[in-house]
Amino acid sequence: MKRSAPNSHRRRPTHRLVRIALRGWDTERSWRAITELHMRGNPAVLELVRRLSRSSNWRRRALGMRIASQLRQRRRDAEFGSVEYEKEATQQLLLAGLRDAREAVVEAAVAGLSHRPHAAALAELVRLAEHRSAGLRWAVAVALGRYDEPEAIQALLRLARDTDDDVRDWATFGLGTMHDVDTPEVRELLWCNLRDPDPDVRGEALVGLAERGDRRAVAHLTGLLGEDCRVFELIAAEKFADRGLLPALQALQPAIGDKHVDEDWLRHLQEAIKASSDGAPVAS
Repeated sequence: MKRSAPNSHRRRPTHRLVRIALRGWDTERSWRAITELHMRGNPAVLELVRRLSRSSNWRRRALGMRIASQLRQRRRDAEFGSVEYEKEATQQLLLAGLRDAREAVVEAAVAGLSHRPHAAALAELVRLAEHRSAGLRWAVAVALGRYDEPEAIQALLRLARDTDDDVRDWATFGLGTMHDVDTPEVRELLWCNLRDPDPDVRGEALVGLAERGDRRAVAHLTGLLGEDCRVFELIAAEKFADRGLLPALQALQPAIGDKHVDEDWLRHLQEAIKASSDGAPVAS
């Protein structure tokens, strides 16, 4: 049996993992090394992260941000086998990274603050939502999903209209699913993005409307529940729990036939059918 890649790194010394992470920057091998470094929360590694974050080399500083973002300590008694390590100390490193002169370091710090949000970062995140780099704006959209303040919602509303598909996609997900704020402005944005040229943006907008029980979207959803429908539509159908959707959902079962069906898609179809069977009829 082939041993999984993360386990193969588990036996490597920390300095070797740092070398791998830097040498193959942004490669799969580099990220596997970083994933293992995440699990080595101890005083020595924290000091290493501090040194990396102060380096004159931008890749080393960015690596410091990437490790700090999810530094954990393995614990057998923990629910997930590990616990966060030195959250406040690593947050301070990430906050400092927001002021770095190098864009890649700032982006790594922003990404880290999506895992370890801190109130002191919000103003800078909102400012960075206007950055020229689509990659940085995307990282901001991800991070703002962890902030409930009105200014975070307003920034997400702007990002959900961004020129970049990926930015709009994640910002729409942030507004529609990660946040439960339900205002006319948010619903208007979701309705607008229901007609977006990008299919993932449309899917996130539909789920967001279903999260808010906006039954005006039921008729729109009915027209999408065909053989080529995606998980987005099935999740929305489950949330609406509307008996009027049941015939279209049940019709998908024989359409599956003998062809391979993604397990996640099939699970959501079954959950949507159950919810719709137990639900209320379509409102007139």
